[in-house]
Amino acid sequence: MAKITRPVLPLPAPTEAAPGRAPLGPGATVPPARLARLPLLALLPLLALALAPRPAHAEVLNRIVLRVNDQIATLYDYERRRTETVREIVARVQDVNERRNAIAQAPENVFWDMFQEMLLSSRADQLAVDVSDAEVDQELATMRQRFGIKTDEEFQQAVRASDMTVEQLRNQTRRNLRIRGVMGREVSSKVKVKDEDIRRYYRQHQDQYTVPEQVQLREVVVLEDSGLPEAERAQVAAEIRQGVVAGKSLADAAAAYTAKGQAGSIVELGWVSPKDLDAKLEAAAWKLQKGAVTEPVAGRGGLHLLQLIDRRPQHVTPFSEVQASIQQQEQERQFRDESIKYMADLEARSLVVADPPQEAANFRRRNGSAEGESLKGLAAAGTEPAQGNAAAPAAPGDVTDTHPTAIDTTTNRKEGGLPAAKPVGTPPREPVTIPPPSNIPPPPAPAPPPASTPAPAAPPPV
Repeated sequence: MAKITRPVLPLPAPTEAAPGRAPLGPGATVPPARLARLPLLALLPLLALALAPRPAHAEVLNRIVLRVNDQIATLYDYERRRTETVREIVARVQDVNERRNAIAQAPENVFWDMFQEMLLSSRADQLAVDVSDAEVDQELATMRQRFGIKTDEEFQQAVRASDMTVEQLRNQTRRNLRIRGVMGREVSSKVKVKDEDIRRYYRQHQDQYTVPEQVQLREVVVLEDSGLPEAERAQVAAEIRQGVVAGKSLADAAAAYTAKGQAGSIVELGWVSPKDLDAKLEAAAWKLQKGAVTEPVAGRGGLHLLQLIDRRPQHVTPFSEVQASIQQQEQERQFRDESIKYMADLEARSLVVADPPQEAANFRRRNGSAEGESLKGLAAAGTEPAQGNAAAPAAPGDVTDTHPTAIDTTTNRKEGGLPAAKPVGTPPREPVTIPPPSNIPPPPAPAPPPASTPAPAAPPPV
């Protein structure tokens, strides 16, 4: 938990002790009652030390970059999460340009994810959304099954490979379940797809469900690397085709040559549409009658022989076959739209204090919104870059600076009376994702509001 610390004032060189009192040595602290009785000249060195600038590393690494209601995130939290994200991008993305773009977007993505998570986590507190240990155990069991992890030892290895502990994974899972509970209760309940809407979509998008003419094919190739001269390969292909014309199956006609390594195995190409094949193969195949075989066609790997098994004319896929997919697609569209409106409303009803680092100042672009005047004010809140190399930071989570004074002008909540800020905790290793409605359980019955308690006093300034 982040905490606000006060500097301990070291004393100057030892002084002569007053009668009946122990001398004051280097590094000693002065009780307030005794401090009041020290001569003014003795206080001057202490005041000079107290007013001296604090070490830059403490202020930079642990300043608060984001507050949402009673939750905070520090620059330390943000930078650790950004570092983990960049490490995962480097390990996962192979294309150089794609990796460069992903790394460039990481700061804004990370800050936006932190912002969304804190909004939803704060709302979960307000709704008293609770997740039991049994629910966490069940979610972890489902996760193990999904990834094919069968033993506890494999599970421990997988957790260590992710640079986490089991307790961290459990905490992350609990957070995700709480967020899922919030979205299920307040967003999924608004997603309603009617049957007439699905049918209307189907009628208006017939082109999406129109299947072009298709042919079902099988193939054998007289291999270019069989060692046979070109003329002999052509002779083998002609003999295989002649066997099919005589009434043999393609497999039987090619069997002797396949056994010698002169032809490949029979390949079932299945249903193919126009432009699925090489142009020369397509031109030959589309002329065939059912059961017929093409003349040998030169292509990749050798001479190709294609046999047409069946032909299917252009048609529209029946509604019954696409109804479920249209419904899911429409549910996900409605869920996305409702989620955007919900998050905007949730932010409007929250106190948001944002002081992002310059690299993440435009984090709201991650939501696809244009940068208006209020966002320009937000971007200006974090224009002071860190100076020089930071020394060894204070203990993780310690806050040695006051709350930022820049108020996010996208909210109109500057009144006081809110609870004292508390840390958001260790950020999860994965960004917050809003699951589709198919993955969210039906909303539970509304819980009675928690008993109101007086808000704790805000911490005194440092």
